[in-house]
Amino acid sequence: MPVDSKLIPVLVVDDQLVQREGIARVVEGTGVMRIVGAVSSGEEALQIVESAPVDLALVDLVLHEQNGTAVGRALRQIRPELKVIIYTREKSMVLASEIFREQKDLAQPGLQGYLLTRNISSSDYLIQIYQQVKDFGQFIDPDILRWHFRFAELEPLTHREEECALLITRGLSNVQIADRMTVSRRRVENLINSLYLKFRISGDPGDPARRVILAESIRLLEGHRNAKRVLGVVIIEDQEEQRLQLIAEFEGDKRFRVLAAADEAEAGISLVDELKPDLVLIDVHLPDMDGFRATQQILKNLPNTRVILNSAVASSVYQQQSIQSGAIAFFPKRQLKSDHIFELYFSPDE
Repeated sequence: MPVDSKLIPVLVVDDQLVQREGIARVVEGTGVMRIVGAVSSGEEALQIVESAPVDLALVDLVLHEQNGTAVGRALRQIRPELKVIIYTREKSMVLASEIFREQKDLAQPGLQGYLLTRNISSSDYLIQIYQQVKDFGQFIDPDILRWHFRFAELEPLTHREEECALLITRGLSNVQIADRMTVSRRRVENLINSLYLKFRISGDPGDPARRVILAESIRLLEGHRNAKRVLGVVIIEDQEEQRLQLIAEFEGDKRFRVLAAADEAEAGISLVDELKPDLVLIDVHLPDMDGFRATQQILKNLPNTRVILNSAVASSVYQQQSIQSGAIAFFPKRQLKSDHIFELYFSPDE
């Protein structure tokens, strides 16, 4: 059977056979990823990366006498676009700094993820992790951050620190943050230093890994704050089975409330105007109007409403058209999961 070239190619590097095979099954279970190699050593991993396209590498921290972070960096030296996630049972902010540290003078690239082994058990969760790496550039297991903050009560942030923190999570540089906040770059540096102190993030001031840890810590804090928020949703989907599946997905999550559903664009637009939901999920293909035009009409009247377009198939063209129409994102239907949508709602791409 020919391999679907559209599937995300994934490499697993783990010297424990049972664990390696288990992770490979989770990867294959996503339906959007395929295993191009499941190997036990860095040498075997390097051979695969040199000979085949790989988009994501899941690497155990301890490989016989090898260090998984060193293996991950070697892989990225060969293929810089490769996303490498290190997994381990160890919880350590020192290790987090090591994983994300980038040393350009030594040609040592940083890695993109730090995940606890026990949490590689759900195919849907693995898709969410991959999506976050694509959206934000990195991922730290929330359980690691919760462990780090367990004995430390966070000092409240000032209004300016809150504003700066939000811009950090969106990947803006200090210069860009200064422009957005209309303050000096020195003021931004002072705000960020204050955030490091309040979040108990130590390390060399010039270490870029600290910035990654800070951004992920801020996202965790925002997640706690937003946990009590309930988002009103309107679904516009002409296929009854798909409509019912989406209703079930979001009604099963206490953070959402499905306000209404429609099977045509015009009816859906009227419902949105009347109910003023936080979020609208719209199918690209509707019988009376395409989802892009429907999105434009909704945002013309309610510019603060957030719209996510979707389709049965993945499409870079649809993704581009979705953003151009004003939607915050486009997803294939199988990736419309409430967990990721909730996170995306509070941190939309700029």
